[in-house]
Amino acid sequence: MTPYSLAFYIDVVTSGTVLGAGPADSPERVSEILGTDFSEISLSDNSMWRDYGLVEFFWIRESPDHPWKGTHFTLQVHRLRHRGSAIVGRAIHDRYGRFDRYLRFGKLERLSAKRGVVLEEVPDANAPNFTQHWQPASEVSVLAHRAHEDWRERARGDARLGGVHAIYSSVNAESVARNRERFGRQGTQ
Repeated sequence: MTPYSLAFYIDVVTSGTVLGAGPADSPERVSEILGTDFSEISLSDNSMWRDYGLVEFFWIRESPDHPWKGTHFTLQVHRLRHRGSAIVGRAIHDRYGRFDRYLRFGKLERLSAKRGVVLEEVPDANAPNFTQHWQPASEVSVLAHRAHEDWRERARGDARLGGVHAIYSSVNAESVARNRERFGRQGTQ
C-alpha cells in the first residue's frame, strides 16, 4: 500500500473527518468537499445517504420541512478488494493518490500509534468474526476481520483475516459503554 493511502486512513482515524467533512455536516457542505459525483439513496422523506464509492455520508430529518442533520459516515474499505482505486472519489484520489485493494489493521494500528493515536479494542456484536477498535478523541471505529497468525489466510470469500472491513463515525463513549455491557469481553477473546 502506498504511504499516501495509509495517510488518508490515519487522517480519518485521527480527525474524525474525511478531507474535513465531518459526520454532522450538511449534504451541501459534504458535496463542497467531496464533489457532486455520488449516488443519493433515500428510503423515506426523513433519511438519506450519499454514496461516494469508498465513502458514504448519512443524514436524517424530522420532516421534509426540516433541515438534514448529519449522523455518521462510513469508509467501505472492503469495496477496494473488488473495484480497486476506481471507487475512490476524485477529491480523495487527487490528495492521496492510489489506494491498494487491502488494508491490514495491524499496519494501521502501528502507524496510528506512532502519531500518538491509540485504538482501543472494544466488544462488538460481530464477534468473533470481526474486531472493533475505537479512537475516543475522534469517535471513529475500525471494524476488522479477526486477525490470524498468518494474516494472508483468507476469511469468507476473498476477505483477508486481519484486514480492515470498514471505518466509521461517530461512535461515542455511550455507544462503547453499551457494547461493553452487552457483549462483555466477547469481542476481545
